[in-house]
Amino acid sequence: MSVSQSNLSDPHYGFDLVVAVTQASVNATLKQLLAGLSAPEVIVCYVFDDSDNLVPIAYETLVANAKGSDPFAVPDGANPSTNQDLINLAAASFAGAVKARLGLPDVPLASLPPIATLGDGTSAPVLFNLLCAEFQIVGFEYGPHTKWINQSQPSGSGAPWYFSANVFLNITTINPNSPVPPAVQQRIIQLQHQAPNAFTIQKLFLDLDTAILEASPTIQNIPPGWPVWNLISSVFLNAYFTQLRQNGDPVLSYSFTVTAPRPTTLELGAVSREASPLKQNGQPIKNPTAAQADAATLVYIGTQSTTVPVPVPFPWNWVELNEVSQFSGVQAVRRDVFFTYLAKLINAEVGNLCIATNVHMTHSGEDFKIHYSSGRSTSPQSFRPVSPIGPPDGDGFTDVLSLSFVNNSHDNSESASHAVEIWGDYNFTLTGHVAVKGNQIRVQVRAVVYMEFKHREVFVNYTDLSGKSYYDKTLTVLYTLGVEQNGALQVTQTNSVANQSARWDFDPQGILGKFGFEDKVKNGLTSVSTDLSAYIDTAFTRYVDELTNTINGYRAWVFPGNDAFTFKNLSFSASQDLTAQLTYVNPN
Repeated sequence: MSVSQSNLSDPHYGFDLVVAVTQASVNATLKQLLAGLSAPEVIVCYVFDDSDNLVPIAYETLVANAKGSDPFAVPDGANPSTNQDLINLAAASFAGAVKARLGLPDVPLASLPPIATLGDGTSAPVLFNLLCAEFQIVGFEYGPHTKWINQSQPSGSGAPWYFSANVFLNITTINPNSPVPPAVQQRIIQLQHQAPNAFTIQKLFLDLDTAILEASPTIQNIPPGWPVWNLISSVFLNAYFTQLRQNGDPVLSYSFTVTAPRPTTLELGAVSREASPLKQNGQPIKNPTAAQADAATLVYIGTQSTTVPVPVPFPWNWVELNEVSQFSGVQAVRRDVFFTYLAKLINAEVGNLCIATNVHMTHSGEDFKIHYSSGRSTSPQSFRPVSPIGPPDGDGFTDVLSLSFVNNSHDNSESASHAVEIWGDYNFTLTGHVAVKGNQIRVQVRAVVYMEFKHREVFVNYTDLSGKSYYDKTLTVLYTLGVEQNGALQVTQTNSVANQSARWDFDPQGILGKFGFEDKVKNGLTSVSTDLSAYIDTAFTRYVDELTNTINGYRAWVFPGNDAFTFKNLSFSASQDLTAQLTYVNPN
């Protein structure tokens, strides 16, 4: 189901991060943006020259030439023969004019078309509907009986007028000091206060040039029988789009990339994007319903390298149809990226847990000396990725990292008379597993000390200390990834230590057994226990803040409508990618 199918480790992709936001959420936030937009009013007026060609004229100049008559103030259907304002406008060779202002029309939201309809493909095509808060058309219908037209888009009810054009999404790098929305400003401040970072801000916008150069925008819901229709379609649209570009293309979102990303962190070096329609059986649905179209996703893909990723279609839906109303989009982090980082975090303490044990036995004549010691190994092991990933265990956890460290020590000594011999084993093993299930990460480490001590008197062998695991403790730390009430990431942990140590079983045998070697043998166990005590009961419990900050580090995005997002329902996918549902900070 949806993001649970994420498998970014598949060689077809090679992406470190994917963020997919639904068409429904894109439109909700864009409408929210338009609702509060203070866009300039654009007025384009035309008159006839001496050759009866349409030529543009400044609104102020037109009004002056028409002795102060304002074409937008003359009511619809006024008589051109008797209305003095129309007589003045006709004398000024007035043809027609259009006035429009970007924003939300004064009609019910249910009557509004989607602002953006995502296409299918790695070029991220978009059918863009440019809504206007104000849209008025005036002009003469010349003929045997000249008529005057002054019409505005419906208010309060009815279908709004709007421009419709096929456009593409483009990315432009902008100056961090340029005016940007508050959510973007906040992220800039965060990046500037982190460890020295050279970062860039990329603006994703709807390219209106493609609407002009590659397609002819149309105006929806205006009666095509009006003579001023030709004026709008052939003259006004290019002028209006040109004016819009001068005031700034419609911005869809912002993202941040790091110029020199550090491989040991989760910094992004490059970003690309694509559009992904809702699929059924792996194939895009043909002629989707409005609800199915809302489930299409605008997909951002990122890599830790500075090489821009090449978009590749995904066979799964990032958001299923029944999930569209529940959240705005999803995020997925490739498992190798996240667990490489997690291994680095955990391995900072593993060296302290790798113990080198040593037993040394000597004799002087018929006297023996026994020395047990332990200390930190000079060749410790570390957690490494499990490959290939196996099936879940009985508790539903899937191993993703493993650790194995072994140190064996054996020695023996024989008296000068060869009548007595002693020998012993003093071994240490450390095994570990990092496994995931749902929204949990489980770290388990098991430390085992195996000891055995025997001796021989003439031809009789004695077992003074039976070979057993006299130190056997398993530390389990369980991290749960959650979200607090304000939508910020929250990582909690619980830990426990299971003690399976064998009971001390030293039973002195024969004559040598009476010589008091037990304390010397037991010192070996005490030595290891002392070395481990500072770590085994507390290791891996100090990473909550680092995990939180690291996962939150991927919030280097501000999505359509220029709002940031919050996390909810973090979980690992079936292929162990770290995933999360996203909700806009100010959802509509």
